Amino acid sequence: MTGNEYLADELKKYRCICYYPASGTDLSNIDYFGSGRKLWSERVEGVCLPAPTTAEKNFSQNEPDLYIHTDVNFYQEFSAGHDLEAEDCGMNGSFEVVAFRELLPLEKPNRICANFDYSGRCFEYKLRVWGSEKTLTLIYCLCENESFVANILLAYGIKVEYVWSRNWYGTHTYGTWLGNILDRTQTRKVYTDWLCVPGKRGEPQNIAVQQKYPELMVRAKVRLVRNDNIRWIDESGHGWVEEFDVLPLD
Repeated sequence: MTGNEYLADELKKYRCICYYPASGTDLSNIDYFGSGRKLWSERVEGVCLPAPTTAEKNFSQNEPDLYIHTDVNFYQEFSAGHDLEAEDCGMNGSFEVVAFRELLPLEKPNRICANFDYSGRCFEYKLRVWGSEKTLTLIYCLCENESFVANILLAYGIKVEYVWSRNWYGTHTYGTWLGNILDRTQTRKVYTDWLCVPGKRGEPQNIAVQQKYPELMVRAKVRLVRNDNIRWIDESGHGWVEEFDVLPLD
């Protein structure tokens, strides 16, 4: 079994996935969902959650049980295992690493960036956050976001309920290309700042993606519509992360 096949089989074990491309060391998506979707201003105080009510338990069925993060760097930080530090990762509530293991490495993880000895390695964390008894899973893959989407999500038909993307200002690529494939990942909601919303900044050309991952640069079949009732979910270096519904094009 290849590393790609192994990872795809692992992802299919989970009910609800939240994917964070170009995440760096940031765990703000886990902080948000793990807190019970408290807004940023409500989370910064770091108060643990009370025991959930029956209604909250039912609502939690829509909460992610798997968080997938990808980036080409940060090997040292995420190979640290139990030494991963909450204060370095944007967590405002309690944070505990329950278990850690390394998964099989991915094949040919980068087409745009250089491949290093650590490229393609994947680390799995079992976490407890915000005083919850539930264990969440974080899988961190050292690979290009485009590679993960093309070679894992799309190649194996993995459904991704939520996408979280912030501060993707573009070194080689820009986060706007994600809008091209959200119909194929069956994504319902995107949590992002203005940098990753298609059309918000002159639609960067993403030439490197077009050249190396042409399968991702197709015509979008969905649009992102901001949820005006839920604002300012997380503070971003380029503004505020907000919630967008993924809807068909008119």
